Amino acid sequence: MTLYLEKEDVTFINQRTVEAHGGNFMPPDNFLHEDNLDYLIETVQAEMFGQPLYPTISD
Repeated sequence: MTLYLEKEDVTFINQRTVEAHGGNFMPPDNFLHEDNLDYLIETVQAEMFGQPLYPTISD
């Protein structure tokens, strides 16, 4: 079973990175184009004919 990052994970990582290295975090999520992230999260977990399209993280 492969574990994937969820939107909340990406938001948390982004917020901590901005805190550590500087920049502006615009609450609540800091997304300019949130739909792009939604698409990527959905795509990496997609299946075709019962098989994962991206069976490993490196794929």
